[in-house]
Amino acid sequence: MIALPRIVIDFDEIGNPSVLGLKMADAGRLLGQDLSGLRLNKYYVDWMTAANVQHIELRQTGNGIALLANGKLMPHVAWNDASLQQATEFAGLFDVQGTDMIKKFMPIVRRLGLDIILRFPKRADVEEIPLATDEVAMAAAAPEDVPASAVIRFEVKYDDRGIPSILGISAQDLLAMGINLSIALPQDSIRTMQSHNVQHLELRGKTDGLFVYVNGNPLPNLVWDNDLLSGAADLYAQMNPSSPYIELAKLLLPSIDNADIAILVHFPLAAGATPIPAQMH
Repeated sequence: MIALPRIVIDFDEIGNPSVLGLKMADAGRLLGQDLSGLRLNKYYVDWMTAANVQHIELRQTGNGIALLANGKLMPHVAWNDASLQQATEFAGLFDVQGTDMIKKFMPIVRRLGLDIILRFPKRADVEEIPLATDEVAMAAAAPEDVPASAVIRFEVKYDDRGIPSILGISAQDLLAMGINLSIALPQDSIRTMQSHNVQHLELRGKTDGLFVYVNGNPLPNLVWDNDLLSGAADLYAQMNPSSPYIELAKLLLPSIDNADIAILVHFPLAAGATPIPAQMH
């Protein structure tokens, strides 16, 4: 992997960015370009300063994008060549433009070590927080080997009208029993799935992260463990000190990694499509 130098973007009190002391507004004037779009709304600068979030780092590690806040690793996205390839194929569902070009550049992007830090004004009453070391930023998840605290496994099947059924009971039948599950899909969405031969999706939560599979093939996944989820809960509390959900976040987030979750969603086959075997991971 080619490791590029760290790029630190400093924001001043009103959101103007600068790199190595050069203000982007001045650089834009020199280049004859309008770079005002790089300015950060003052609301967010004030929020970060008040919450003592001194810096946020995004580092492309070759295996994903590490997300760090104040030098602490947070839950983040991971990938490999296969999952990146699958992601570009899946992007067609959302009418993403230039997917062929994306496919060509994905292998290059994975091997390009990009490290960007957003640094915000520091309050006068707090100590400076150092940036993360390589060891922290590149650390792998360390899930606990303990029995699952909860097991959630079920399948959802959609028909051609976009009406789902669970355990053989359709959403319409459940509604007749007074149970409202608003998970019906528009028929256009069903046709889109059929046109891309998406026969099933699986959402899989394990001790080391959240995984999504399309036709049994993995997409880039979300990495977590107990420490990463606890850090995310602490960051939420730090950034939202008046929130009534702080205790709930601190209770639920660290426990997610101990839940065994598997949700398999089936879509109707297009005419002439060969069935792809579906199995929970």
